[in-house]
This record gives sequence, C-alpha cells and structure tokens, in this order.
Amino acid sequence: MLDDPKSLIDPHTEAELIATCIAYPQLAALAFEKTSPSHFGDPLYGKLFQAMTDLLSAGKSLNEFALDSLLSGQQFYDSRGGLHFLMELSSSAAIHSPESALTGLAEAVHKNYLRRYVRNAALSTAERAEDKLNLVEDVISDLREKVTELEDESQASERTIVPISEVTRELSPILQRLSEKPGEMLGFSTGYRHLDRKASGFPPGTLTILAARPSMGKTAFALCIALLVALKGMAVAIFSLETPRDMLTLRLACRYGRIDLSALTSGSSDDEVWKELTPAIAAVSQLPIYIDDRPRVKASDLRWRIRSAARRFGAKLVIVDYLQLATGKGDTRNDEIASVSGELQAAARELGQINGGALLVLSQLNRLGDRERPRLSHLRDSGAIEQDADAVWFLCEAEGSRPGQFEPYTKDLDIAKSRNGPTGTVAFDYIGQCMAFEEHV
Repeated sequence: MLDDPKSLIDPHTEAELIATCIAYPQLAALAFEKTSPSHFGDPLYGKLFQAMTDLLSAGKSLNEFALDSLLSGQQFYDSRGGLHFLMELSSSAAIHSPESALTGLAEAVHKNYLRRYVRNAALSTAERAEDKLNLVEDVISDLREKVTELEDESQASERTIVPISEVTRELSPILQRLSEKPGEMLGFSTGYRHLDRKASGFPPGTLTILAARPSMGKTAFALCIALLVALKGMAVAIFSLETPRDMLTLRLACRYGRIDLSALTSGSSDDEVWKELTPAIAAVSQLPIYIDDRPRVKASDLRWRIRSAARRFGAKLVIVDYLQLATGKGDTRNDEIASVSGELQAAARELGQINGGALLVLSQLNRLGDRERPRLSHLRDSGAIEQDADAVWFLCEAEGSRPGQFEPYTKDLDIAKSRNGPTGTVAFDYIGQCMAFEEHV
C-alpha cells in the first residue's frame, strides 16, 4: 500500500466533521450520505466515524459518553486520552449553519480521499507499466477498472436523498414531451410495432436481456433490431464476443437485402445473388453501426467501451453478444456472472444518463430450457441476471411450428419480466434464409 502524502490529508477538517456530528447528532446523517469511514486519511478519525455510524445504526444516542462507552479499552482511543480527548475535540465543532457546514466538511473529506485514490492509482499503474513482465493490455485494463471505480465513488456522493418535489421538476420536461407528441414512447422504438406496444420500446438507461438456447436465432433477432434502429438514424454499437465483425456485417447485409446467406457461405450462390449483395453491403456501410469484436473481455473493460461508444459515436442502442463470454470478479461461476451482470446494469444506467440510450444483452439458457418453454429460472449461471435486468425476453419456437420445413415459420418472443410494461408474448415470422424476423400478422 502506498503512503498517502500529508498534503492530501486534512486532519483539521476531519476533526471538525467528527466534532460537528457529535454536537448536532440529528444532522449526522448528512455526513453519512457524503462520506464513509474508509475515506478518512487519519485512521483515528476514520475509526471514530465508524463508531458513530455503529451507534446510530443500533438506535442509540450519539454523544461523547456513548462513544466513550463504545471505544473505552481500545488502544487507539485510550492512547489519545479517552473521554478527555473527545471533550476537547467537541470544542472544534462548527457553530454557524451546522447543516451546510456538515455537508461541506463531508464533501471535503471525500474529495481528499478521491485525490489520494487518483494518486495511488497513477503510481501503481506506473510501477506496473515499468515492469516488462506485465502485458501492456493488462496494465491498461487495470487502469480502466480503477478509473471506473473512482467514477462510481464520485457519483455515489453526488446522488443523495432528495424531496419528491425536486424529482417532479426533473420529470416535468419528459411528461411535456410525451403530451405534446401523442403516440411517442418514453424511450425509443425497437423497430417492431407490436413489440413496442408490449415492451414500451427501449426506455432510457434500461438493461434488457434477450435469452435463448443456442441456434434459436437470438443474434439474428438482435441484428434485426440493430438494423431497424440504425435505419431510423440512431447510432448502434455491437459488442460481439463470439462472432467476427466481417460475418456480422455480411449477416446485416443479407438481412437488409433479403439475400440467402446459406447460399453465399456454402458456395452455391448464383450471379443474381452477387448482384443483390453489392448494393446491400453499400447500403449497410452507410448506416451508423459500430462493431467491436474483441473476445472474452473483462466486464469492467466492456462497461468502459460501452460508455466510450455512447460519447464518441452517440450510440443510442448498445448490443452485447453474449453475457456469459465476458469475465468478471468472483471465486465461483455464479459470483463471476453476478459481477458481469452488475457491471452491465451500471453501463445501462450510464447510457441513459449520457444520451438516453439503452442496453440489449444476449444470454444463454441452461439445458433445462431444452425440454420446456423458457422461464426466468433457466437463465444460465446466475440469478443475478434476472434481478439486474429491467426486462427479460425469451426467444423460442411457437407451439406447432415446424422449423426447417416451411418458411416463414413462427417464433415467439416471451416477455417474462418488464419493469416498464406488461409481460406477454409477441409472435414473429422467421425467414431462415436471410435470418430475418418480421412481425407476425
């Protein structure tokens, strides 16, 4: 652990914050919203802040005597003078405007912590970069992860409890837009009218999971949505952890031009197919679609890249194919997938804040989904996926359909979870030759 420079530790401010909390215990919660024990540069004040938090959490009074009773016998406390030290410390409490003083002091403690974090992250990264045994890609990835954690810390202190009157002011322009434009949704369209009615399109900042067993067509369905959204002039970013970008582009072109993909890839195409393919590729190449096909990325890196796509290219819809191929933190597979799911949920929220965008993430199902119609318990590897998602869609064969024999045949999209609308089923006609999903009439 790197030593923190004294210039980035302000014991006077930390002491004043502790003293003001003791003097005005009814206002102490204001400090707890802005900072935490780990943010103090002086370990003594960090432990005192933790003790105050413990007292209030237990429903006990916060004063010098209660603190002394809790801390008496602990070396760090007794060595500073015990109750006499606390009494002396209390004299440094802010007297004027204690409410604003507490908020300001807590923010100052938190900002100094962030500065120390930045410094230590920079020095740690510099040390790793100088060691040529470390891959430069790993050094960059770790630095991104540190920056993301730092941004999370910073944003957490900025969002605090607010009166509902403030929230209604934030809501007013949204409601005004919806009232002035009848038929407009809160978010943006999937490109499918019937799906929009059921799912409310893609509301800003939402995480939608599209799950199915292998070869059910979830990538094809996601590409159809990407094409329809891009044709409306909105930018789409596709993070493909499985399929190379050239194949994705070919599939988009075949979907656009309704061209037989299997004829192309099997070598059985004729001149007519090639004549149709050239203008289809030309048309698709003009669309605002951006593709990243780097495999098996860290979830923290993926979150960083999603945010970058929103800022650099204005990506409104971001598609990740697919969740289980990203890596995360955790000792077990369940913990790892829960970590990935959490990072993607955070990425979706950030998309909403940047440009009102949304995240569509593809996911595998466990093998139980082979024998029965998919349901939420079939989501592979972790229940956290279901918990973190705002919507969960399952792609499956419709009852009575005969895949591979007659085209088009029907596939169902089951909306199993939706925080912004009802659940239910939307039917689609699937044309396997060009991997197209069209609304079932």
